[in-house]
Amino acid sequence: MAMPGCIEGPEDVMVAAQLAAALELSGWPKPGNVHRMADLGPKTYERFLAGSIAIGPTALEAARRGLLAGKGELELADVRLGSLIERAARDDARWQVSGTTHMGYIMLCVPLSVAAGLALGEGRELSIEVLRASVSRLLQASTVRDAADLYRALRAAASTKLGRLRSEAGLPDVFDPEAEETLARRGLTLLEVLRISSKWDLIARELASSLELCVNVGLPALRGNLDRYGSLNVAVVNTYLTLLAEVRDTHLARAWGLRKTSYMPDAVQEGLEIAKEASRRAREALKLDGAATREGLRALEEMDKWLRSLDLNPGSCADLTACTLMLALLTGLRP
Repeated sequence: MAMPGCIEGPEDVMVAAQLAAALELSGWPKPGNVHRMADLGPKTYERFLAGSIAIGPTALEAARRGLLAGKGELELADVRLGSLIERAARDDARWQVSGTTHMGYIMLCVPLSVAAGLALGEGRELSIEVLRASVSRLLQASTVRDAADLYRALRAAASTKLGRLRSEAGLPDVFDPEAEETLARRGLTLLEVLRISSKWDLIARELASSLELCVNVGLPALRGNLDRYGSLNVAVVNTYLTLLAEVRDTHLARAWGLRKTSYMPDAVQEGLEIAKEASRRAREALKLDGAATREGLRALEEMDKWLRSLDLNPGSCADLTACTLMLALLTGLRP
């Protein structure tokens, strides 16, 4: 019989991926984002919930391929990480009508699912250190084909907030019809694409750093709030706030900056000041203990009104919160 909190195989990894997305989604009140009491236009709570479940089969397949690699039956370069990300993005969109809801989280949880399977295949216990090392090895083995598949995934997600990439940015634009050919000609692997785009994209930076923020900021906040308040909901919201207080949310910055320029990374630069203000407000709410107190909840309500009045949401920090939860679930957390 398995010990409580023990991850035995790929099926458990799948549940962790789905549950992390659902728990992050349900945490309320997360200022500016979807939760059980608030939607974002056509991207409703129910549609996000559908997307949370729909990514499960790909997380399962990712963990299975990682398991095979860990057993020496599949080369890491043949895991096809990029195609798994593309599949998850398409499955998310296939099970509800508002388009891909979890693109940032998919970019984090699919490699993490492979990494968990890899560690299991090698007979290693899932610790944070082991998972980070496995993510790093997986990305080091990534290929140009993986990069092309990521581009297809981003196109499938059809985000209106990507903007147009300047040629001097060092990467082809996602919507350039010759993007894949350019990636191949220049020999750009998935890891190299992530490293270059890390300059203006928080999710790319997090993956390229093997989940540094989730491990060093998200997990301590999650565990500390659980110990202090005993409420997973409070812990989820306050982890989100802690991440937002720590970093400038590039999803928010890009959305604001695109109102002034259609080019990237210029748009993120244009939006950094308002992203800093979101971080400041998150810090102020945390000083009042965030979702744990009446005063904190009032601060969150005001912050939520401010963000929604500007049609802005710190989506990258929501993705980081979900990834933090997945790491915690893989290493023993149970709601």
